[in-house]
Amino acid sequence: MNNDSFHYFSHLPLELRRLIWTHCLPHRIAEEDTPDFLLDGKELRQACWADRITHQNAQPPAIAFVNSESRQVTLEEGRWLDLQETTSLESIWVQPRRDVLHLNWTRLRYNLWGNADDPSSPIAMFLWRAEDLGMQPSVVAEIIHPFSLKALLDGADGADESNSPWLLYHNGRNNDVGDIAYCAESQSRLDIAMAAVSLHIPREAALRSGLFGLLGDAPVQMVDVGDEARLREFQALFREHASEKEPGAQTLFEAFTSSRFQTAVEAWKRQAEWILFAYMWQRARMDNVDILGTDPGSAWVPHLAEQDFLRMSEYLPDEEHPWVKQARQSAPKLRPRIMSTTLRSKMVMLYTPRQDAYGCHASSQSPQHGSSIVPAIVLGDIFPHLLLHIVVKTRFALVIANGLVSVNLPVPRHRRPQPSVQGLSVEQVAAETRKVKARKNNKVDRSVRGIFAEQRSN
Repeated sequence: MNNDSFHYFSHLPLELRRLIWTHCLPHRIAEEDTPDFLLDGKELRQACWADRITHQNAQPPAIAFVNSESRQVTLEEGRWLDLQETTSLESIWVQPRRDVLHLNWTRLRYNLWGNADDPSSPIAMFLWRAEDLGMQPSVVAEIIHPFSLKALLDGADGADESNSPWLLYHNGRNNDVGDIAYCAESQSRLDIAMAAVSLHIPREAALRSGLFGLLGDAPVQMVDVGDEARLREFQALFREHASEKEPGAQTLFEAFTSSRFQTAVEAWKRQAEWILFAYMWQRARMDNVDILGTDPGSAWVPHLAEQDFLRMSEYLPDEEHPWVKQARQSAPKLRPRIMSTTLRSKMVMLYTPRQDAYGCHASSQSPQHGSSIVPAIVLGDIFPHLLLHIVVKTRFALVIANGLVSVNLPVPRHRRPQPSVQGLSVEQVAAETRKVKARKNNKVDRSVRGIFAEQRSN
């Protein structure tokens, strides 16, 4: 027996197996809709259609279709979320308290559909869903304030003061930001997708990288702006496996790690925080909040008199004002991020229909036998410093190494209680396994002999 291998996954205690299945679950960016405008803004330097990845990302994790035990863990950790908005998918799979709930919608989508004046917005309901599910909410930058990635790539200065935000004194002009401001106290943090890059790479490369989930079933990822080390990992994967005909992605990676991009994001963040503050102030003034007193203009520097509109380049919050201090504490903390998706050059869908996750409809292949699913699990809390791979291809194997080992240990459709192997040496475990196999072989031999005996009697 290879000293680096542990082949007896099915003999592990149930509690340990469930922990391993839980470690297989991905940490996903659960998208409610397709990123029609996020991939390099409206210029589409990366000519790709991300709908397929969005729909794949909306399916249950891969381990839902391995066997009944893994499916049970999946159903305990996640569920289907039915969506009512006309701009969203019909339903998506979410894992409360584990996934990030992301909305790609912007009002530009209404503009293209010819209903630009539609005052309705999915933002309020989206934020409520995220809070109800215990999920971190994430939106695109455009919802709060435009971020011109195109101008940045074309060489413009990211800190464009001519794009200074403004607000009507009496009536806010952005219902979307108004909804965010109204829900401010319920959200301690709001993730912001500033830009996105898609990697056209082989499925096997995405899987082995570990950047898109342990099983490759988390094809949408987010990286913090400024996390250069993480961005370099995605860039290295792209350089090694992507086509040379994609200079657009390389340009984006170079931009994301540049100081100009950092400066532009910081400038946008200051503007976005000002807009959120201004809408919170406007609502507090309209609600006659006592802390503002009879002079709501005192919350600004210089003092703000009643007028048609106010602009960031002219008015800033008075950080010493009691209401301003309170508003700063309750406002959501904006976290600028970069979205990365893998659009595989040879897509292989790992999922069966939605009903199979519940066992309602039988598929052509039994869930007990996974179809080319290769999870890689890091069990830091269970076996420190060990990298464990489970190969599920009608058989299980746990390999403590980077390689993959196949073993003849079939997964039964209906599991029987297994003898405890705790406290046994490797040799004793191997002996017990040989006995189990021998008993199974004898049972098969007896069944075959019985069939032949019945045929002879007839």
